Amino acid sequence: MKVSVIIPVYNVRLYLERCVQSVLRQTYKDLEIILVDDGSKDNSGELCDQLALSDQRIRVIHQENQGLSGARNTGIRQATGEYIIFLDSDDEWLLSDGLENLLQGEKADLIIFKRVDIWEKNQSCPSADYDIENIANIHDIQIVFSHLVTTQQLQISACFLLVRRRIILDYNIFFPVGIISEDIYWSMQLWQHVRMVKILNLPFYGYYHRAASLSTSPSIRVDRSYDKLFTDWKEKCCQGCVNAEAILTYMANLWVSRGYKFHQLQTKDKPEVLAILKRHADLLNHASTPKARRTAKMVSVLGLKLTFILLGIYWRLRTRYKGHVV
Repeated sequence: MKVSVIIPVYNVRLYLERCVQSVLRQTYKDLEIILVDDGSKDNSGELCDQLALSDQRIRVIHQENQGLSGARNTGIRQATGEYIIFLDSDDEWLLSDGLENLLQGEKADLIIFKRVDIWEKNQSCPSADYDIENIANIHDIQIVFSHLVTTQQLQISACFLLVRRRIILDYNIFFPVGIISEDIYWSMQLWQHVRMVKILNLPFYGYYHRAASLSTSPSIRVDRSYDKLFTDWKEKCCQGCVNAEAILTYMANLWVSRGYKFHQLQTKDKPEVLAILKRHADLLNHASTPKARRTAKMVSVLGLKLTFILLGIYWRLRTRYKGHVV
C-alpha cells in the first residue's frame, strides 16, 4: 500500500532536511513524499528541489502562499497513496520502523499514534499512553470518539493520524483556509465518517516546540479563530451532527484551554477575548473532564475575570515548576 507523506514547507530551511531525512529513513519504502513549497522566501523552495534530486519518491510543488491549510489541501489533491499522513516541516519522525509498525496487521480508516513533545535544550516528553485494552472492547466508533474526549486522550492534530485517502475524498474533508484552528475543523469532520480506527502506543512523531511559533505565542488571532470554531460547531451540533454531545464536551475543553492562556494576552486584547469567552461560556454546561468541571465551578462562583486571574497564577506556577506546559 502506497503512503502519501504531505509536508507543507514555508520558511523552514533550517529544519527541512532533518524532517525529510526522517521520512527517507523509514523501513517502509512504498512512499511518495509531497513537498508543498508554499511561497517560501528563505530558499526553502530551492532546498526542496535539491532534496528531490536525491530520491525519486520526492515530488515538489511550488505555489503562491496559501497558508498551512492551502498547502495541505494541495498535497491531498496531488496524492495517489492509499493512505495519507501529514508531517510539519519543522518536526520529524522518531522511529525508522514507525510506518511499518503502523501498517502491520488489521487495516483501518484511521490509525492513531503518539507524539513526543520536544523543547529547547533537548527536553522531551511523550504523550500519555492510550488505554488500548479498554478501547479494544468498544465496537462503536462514536463511543470510541466519546471515550477519547472524556479521558482527554483525543489527539486533534492532523499530524498524529494516518488516514485512508478515500475517506478524505469521498466526503470532501479539506482544511478550511484562513483560520488558525484548521486541524480541529478537519479532525471533527473526519470523525463524522470513519468506520474503523486503530490506535497504537507508538511514540512516532517528534513535535518541536519553537519559542516563536504561533502555537506557543499568545495572539488574539487564535481567540478570533476559536470564536468562529465555537459558533460553527455549536450550530452543527444543534443540527444533529454525529456524536454532538462529545463534540460539545471537546469544545468545552478548548474553552478552558483559552481561559488558562488569557493572562498571556496583551492588555489591549483582553476585553475582546473576554467577550468571546463570555459569548461561549454556555459550553461549560457540557464540561465532563475534571479540569473543565473545576473551571466551570469557578466561573459559576467567582465569575470570568477572577477565574482567569487564578488560572493565570496556576499556569505560571506550574510552568515555573515543570519548565513547560503542554
